[in-house]
Amino acid sequence: MLEIKGLTVDFRVEGRMVRAVDGVSLSIAKGQVMGLVGESGSGKSQVLYALMGLLAENGRAGGQALFQGQDLLTMAPRALDLLRGKRIAMIFQDPMTALNPYQRVGDQLAEVLFHLPKAQAWERAVAMLERVKIPDAAARARRYPHEFSGGMRQRVMIAMALLAEPDLLLADEPTTALDVTIQAQILDLLGELAAETQTAILIVTHDLGVVARLCDRVTVLYGGRVMEEAGAEALFEAPRHPYSQGLLAATPRMEAPLAPRMTTIPGTPRAGAASLPGCPFAPRCALVTDRCRKETPQLIEGIACREVTR
Repeated sequence: MLEIKGLTVDFRVEGRMVRAVDGVSLSIAKGQVMGLVGESGSGKSQVLYALMGLLAENGRAGGQALFQGQDLLTMAPRALDLLRGKRIAMIFQDPMTALNPYQRVGDQLAEVLFHLPKAQAWERAVAMLERVKIPDAAARARRYPHEFSGGMRQRVMIAMALLAEPDLLLADEPTTALDVTIQAQILDLLGELAAETQTAILIVTHDLGVVARLCDRVTVLYGGRVMEEAGAEALFEAPRHPYSQGLLAATPRMEAPLAPRMTTIPGTPRAGAASLPGCPFAPRCALVTDRCRKETPQLIEGIACREVTR
């Protein structure tokens, strides 16, 4: 369904090019759910924006992103418009700004189904609001976004993306604003979508619990580069890259004994790490060597760490 080969994203900042995504490669089959995880600033959202042709004006994408054989990165704007929203849908991270404040929620949803009679489109929009657990959906559809809470607006964005039954769904932190009960229901709904319609899903998240519940495979990003790529079950059972190990160790577990302090990864991410030589995780890694600081490790057998694979 989607094959990304050597994706790069660069931004012109103060007269120089800064690389935010460096050589990301991954593939997603029909009905598969791929999780894209990593700390803030690792380049996860920029991958999605590049695929949708929504980078900022100072941004530039390179490499290939083949959607059913068509390269999204070189596609003419008009051709890309015919794919976006219909065959490729996106759930944006910020529901506060993604909805039109001047239109009723139901009208915005019904616009997705412009090919249907207005009454039928409205009926399906209300039904989808019910599926994403909006209470009193028929009445709520006639209200404006400012009358919804942040969590309810996020559910509206999810409903809008699902209405078109896309072949590929890009989801940028889709459950961030939701409480845990609604979050579980939405994740189940996304899982049903993948299973029933064979929709491929690429989901960006900080929440490893979301990954464990929904994803088939996981790609771990740090500093704009892929650190590890593996099946979700394999990653949780035996993470191989030091960064993946750190992320899992920092995740609270109900069954774990109470510790005086939570486990953390020392240090902070480097700005523009993808533009610097060596492994971007080197300054924070317990296994770091001089070679790690000088040479960029390549992804071999799903892991980019010479100290682990040697």
